[in-house]
Amino acid sequence: MHDIAVIIVNYNVKHFLAECLRSVFAGRHELNVEVFVVDNNSVDRSAEMVSDQFPQVRLIANQYNAGFAAANNQAIQLADSKYVLLLNPDTILEEETLSKCFDFMEKKQDCGALGVKMIDGSGKFLPESKRGFPTPFRSLMRLLGLSRLFPGSKVFNGYNLGYLDENEINEVDVLCGAFMFIRREAIEKTGLLDEAFFMYGEDIDYSYRIQQAGFKIIYFPESTIIHFKGESTKKSSLKYHKVFYMAMAIFARKHFGRKFFNPFLWLINASIIFIGMFHFGRNKLAGLILPLMDFSGFYFTIRLVEYLWARYFFHNADYYSEVPSAWIYSVYSLIWVSGLAMSGAYQNRSHFIRFASGVLAGTMAILVMYALLDNSLRSSRAIILISTIFLFLPGFLIRLMYHLMQNGRKAGGDMVQRVLVVGKQEEVERAKAIIASSREKLEFTGAIFPQKGSDFSTYYLQSIEKLDEMVRINKVDQVFFSPEDVEISEVMYWMTRLGNDVKAKILTKDVLSIIGSHDRNARGDLYTMELRYRLSDNRQKILKFLLDYLVNMSLLIIFPVWLLGKNRTSFPLWIIDVFARNRTWMGYIKADQDLYALPGIPVGILEPIVHESINRLSKEEIHRINFMYARDYSVLRDVELIFIQIFKLLL
Repeated sequence: MHDIAVIIVNYNVKHFLAECLRSVFAGRHELNVEVFVVDNNSVDRSAEMVSDQFPQVRLIANQYNAGFAAANNQAIQLADSKYVLLLNPDTILEEETLSKCFDFMEKKQDCGALGVKMIDGSGKFLPESKRGFPTPFRSLMRLLGLSRLFPGSKVFNGYNLGYLDENEINEVDVLCGAFMFIRREAIEKTGLLDEAFFMYGEDIDYSYRIQQAGFKIIYFPESTIIHFKGESTKKSSLKYHKVFYMAMAIFARKHFGRKFFNPFLWLINASIIFIGMFHFGRNKLAGLILPLMDFSGFYFTIRLVEYLWARYFFHNADYYSEVPSAWIYSVYSLIWVSGLAMSGAYQNRSHFIRFASGVLAGTMAILVMYALLDNSLRSSRAIILISTIFLFLPGFLIRLMYHLMQNGRKAGGDMVQRVLVVGKQEEVERAKAIIASSREKLEFTGAIFPQKGSDFSTYYLQSIEKLDEMVRINKVDQVFFSPEDVEISEVMYWMTRLGNDVKAKILTKDVLSIIGSHDRNARGDLYTMELRYRLSDNRQKILKFLLDYLVNMSLLIIFPVWLLGKNRTSFPLWIIDVFARNRTWMGYIKADQDLYALPGIPVGILEPIVHESINRLSKEEIHRINFMYARDYSVLRDVELIFIQIFKLLL
């Protein structure tokens, strides 16, 4: 029998999983540890990575996403061990975590399960390390936000047990599923995890059942782990809120019965409605930005057309001076915007057909209104019709500007992040290569020698004991640690000491990537050399979009030619699909099974290969062609390939 069975359920976090496994194997010491990875049908080749790099791991590769509880149960039933550790893949253990937990459980025989202190990527304590049961009252305090206002209150923050010292061993109600160290006897008496919980709530339910079986639940802060993603689903999202509280409903229905369930269910529904209203209001305000931009663009366009029409057709710039144009053109612009809204152009902002139909519908409505207006309020039908044509230009420019604004907001602006690297020279050079090739705006500031003392070469700014001083002097934003040269416990010490303003990242071993996360509400960051594709650049994507548009317009101009060709029925469908942004004229070879690793673009009508039959190419050759297309993307090359292949299709 093994001492510990470590069970990791993974879903599309390959790089985090690799570093988690390394920390597990580094912390085995004299313990007999078996490790399970249950992969829930990841598409990022996680299963292949485990097979190649960690052959000692017992891999269970599911063909579907079984959920957290069911996946853990698969491994629990196969494990032959005294203790079972349920571990998230986005965690890193201290070197002594396994041995400390094992020794404590050996001494504390009435302890059924324990959890450790967890910190996020900035060194901040994660309150979900210790929790109370979600009774209706505690849930109400959490829903009303009183637990945040009074974090140390026993009354208001019973959910996160904020009144208990985060550095003291205590008996608690609930452990986090990211790290649950469970005694085998507790599993045998309690049974398996309840698979009714697909996501969230299974750790609460299992902690409760372990206590019902006569065991204690212990919070054990004498060991600390990094939990990079924390509660990775955005807690502000309605989807997270609904899924979480419905999990609480399952828990209440199962354990509290009729006495508490009705008020608990009322709280759940009230919470979902409240958050839904909040999101509705926020999204509606944000949704007004693009219509207001359209309104301004349309109004400017029709006023410009009026001026040019009066100046060059009537040779009198003041020809329409007696017409109250300001307010009547405002009404026209509002009608066009309303037409876009009714056509669904604001739901799918890149859908050309919806935009065009919205503009045309607005024009028809304006012409009907025009016929009903008094002559003193009329300008000219020609101005309306000419403006209709020219509205597509500001419409496109406005959407391009809006897209760039949104991307800039998501990227957190254009600020360059200054980086220090802690590690031996070889690891520092590897980090520099990743920094240089990453799409992120990172600037290498210097290297820190990973050991204390003054015996370091001129290659380094200082030794690690001066890290905080170097961070302050050089105004460093991020620190990259090499786990080959710095123990994880040391990394955690510096993460806590440097504070929340400095991001800590881990340079993964033998992989050209860097992982980390700034806080518990943010998804994990990944810097990798795999991201250096020209096709990932927004400017190249814009050029590709413009090329698709120009190809479509060119084909529409020469439509009598392709109507006589062998593909006359396909061209109209292709043109519509490209206008709708469902497809692009030039894309990847679709036979490639590894497209997930490349920058995402719509499905291509044509493929970047001319003289070679796809059937003759191996899988490796196909992926290489797609890789080269993404890495070295050129719009001029696209023009060449599209011209050659469309010419063949016409013939």
